[in-house]
Amino acid sequence: MASSSAHDSCEVGASTSELTVVNILPCSRNPTLWVNFDLCQMSNGTKKARCKACGLFYSIQSNSTLSSHVTKHCKTLRATPSTGQSQMSTDGGVFNYSVERVRQRMAQFVIQQGLPFNHFDNPRLTSLIRETLQPSYNHVSRTTLRKHCLKMWREAKEQLILGFEKLETGVNLTTDVWSAPHGLPESYLCVTAHWVDPKMWQMMKRTITFEQFGYPHSGENLFEILDEVITTFKLGQKIFSISFDNASNNTSAVRQLKIKYEPICQGVFYHSRCVAHIINLVVQHGLDVPAISKLRDLFKDMLKDVFATSKRRRKDYEKLCRDTGKPTLGPNWDVPTRWNSTWKMFDSALQQRLTLELFHENLVEKGKAAVTFPDFGWGCIEKLTELLEVFKTSTTILSGVYYPTSSLVLKQLYLMCSKLNDFQFGPDVNETMIAPMKAKFKKYFEEMPPAITCAAALNPCLNVAGVEMLIENICYDLGLNDDNPNCSTNLLQTFNRQLQDMFDHYLVKYGNSTNIQQQMHEGASSSRSNPELNFYNNLRNVSSKRSRGSTPSSELGRYQGTDFLATIRPEEFANFDILAWWKDRESQFPVLAAMARDLLSVQASTVASESAFSLSGRILSVRRTRLTPTSLEMCVCLKDHLDAAERIQHLTSLEDQLSIEEPIHAYEVAIEKATPLSDDELALEENV
Repeated sequence: MASSSAHDSCEVGASTSELTVVNILPCSRNPTLWVNFDLCQMSNGTKKARCKACGLFYSIQSNSTLSSHVTKHCKTLRATPSTGQSQMSTDGGVFNYSVERVRQRMAQFVIQQGLPFNHFDNPRLTSLIRETLQPSYNHVSRTTLRKHCLKMWREAKEQLILGFEKLETGVNLTTDVWSAPHGLPESYLCVTAHWVDPKMWQMMKRTITFEQFGYPHSGENLFEILDEVITTFKLGQKIFSISFDNASNNTSAVRQLKIKYEPICQGVFYHSRCVAHIINLVVQHGLDVPAISKLRDLFKDMLKDVFATSKRRRKDYEKLCRDTGKPTLGPNWDVPTRWNSTWKMFDSALQQRLTLELFHENLVEKGKAAVTFPDFGWGCIEKLTELLEVFKTSTTILSGVYYPTSSLVLKQLYLMCSKLNDFQFGPDVNETMIAPMKAKFKKYFEEMPPAITCAAALNPCLNVAGVEMLIENICYDLGLNDDNPNCSTNLLQTFNRQLQDMFDHYLVKYGNSTNIQQQMHEGASSSRSNPELNFYNNLRNVSSKRSRGSTPSSELGRYQGTDFLATIRPEEFANFDILAWWKDRESQFPVLAAMARDLLSVQASTVASESAFSLSGRILSVRRTRLTPTSLEMCVCLKDHLDAAERIQHLTSLEDQLSIEEPIHAYEVAIEKATPLSDDELALEENV
């Protein structure tokens, strides 16, 4: 019998209430059994077998007793790897097998990889693990794994709600609607939350809701579901801004949210439009010009002749590339609903222009293709690619996750408008697309959104003087002053008034510098080829001429009157870390730092929500069409939560994986179940 009540000592010389281990003796007995025991000489001269795992003592006379302890009774040994497997963990300690830990890691794996819940429910996998890794392993069924995942998401959701409740800084939301694939009738609304951590000054992002959104997708229904989300996560008065796409039902929903929650400064910051969608509309508007559209169609026909007619023809082209030592990059097809696909198609083709020309001309000579693509067309494609590259770059920059994007919009808008102005008076066919693109920009930016102007002003590289310079240049490039001579003056006055109003609000809200810091911490080449250098030099000239503000004694006045750009080198300018800068100067400008936390977390685009759509499209696959809305929401939100813990939310590649779904509102408008889109958006949908 085991003397388990008292003899629990595990070390030489350790004592129990009765006996003490004097020495550990060498043992030549059954090695398979005794690998789990020490042969101990006790203080009374007897010999005992001590379990290496739990420290209990047994008589050495009965091997059956020892064997029974190892296989049935030793809880510690049953939770550790069996004989033949190393018991040392990576940190040098003893590895303990935990069923709960296995289920947790399996749940994390299937969620983060977008796999079905039955991924581990396979008898061959179970046999493999038992025979080679862990004999104590029992397979985890899909039901068990799903329950474990739901438990993890409930716990994560509770943590988020508690964290938001304690958070003493503004939270910004993005939201968009997604229609399920594979013929499923459901649509889903995704809501993501963004904020700047008050202690670490890091951008934080969470997908908090991915729930079914029933018909009709009206402003009233959108308001109700957003209101429920805000209430559930205890965000209430913490919402600073919500980023939407450009559908009219969003405007209706925001109007109702403003009435209920009464955001600061009469709600001028509350509604942010997705700049990435605006860029997409601008580019599509230019590409729809007849001359450009005809050239693009001819170009796509040439690519189809080479790549899409037959596998044999494509193999012949690849052989030509190998023989000539040129790259074979493929076609990169132009997809109307995919961002930047036109630029990618042109850019890829230009890199293999020589082989494409030669191969296609041979096809034409043999009568296997239609008309040869004209020589002047390649020159137009080169110019068009150069023009579109600035839009592609801006879309990529404004789609960031772990750095502020709102403060970058004004600069990117300036670069895009400047490029359009450079191309407007060129001799190429491309000039015909400039006027409609400028007209589209005018529509959305003839009144500068205060979220992007004030956020840009809190970038010390720009400051107020830099924002004023950008506004004046954008007005000139877009010709806004041609229609209204006072346009730039009015925009500058509006910007300065809104910045001052916001500063006054935060000054009243947080009081003196000491209070705000305490509150926040309790919460939680040539100029043409190098536009960055040209932009930096222009800012330096403006900043050096700027005199101190009219109220230099105030915090805002001191900030406006300081030339911070003088301390920033050109090589630091392009990748300036604005959050680190404000973290270092929080004590110097406490009220402005609070403003920066809220403004810099405003999202320039709804990419965060559309990134979730990319994931959900892979989760709700053709083999998982019966996945319930609850499970789908759990998969999307929990993955984002787990990725956030590893800071890998930015690894989803929008360029390669994200296809912008055609908005579902077009269908709803046709059957009179939703508020119509604007004429421009509806026209774009019909063209697509």
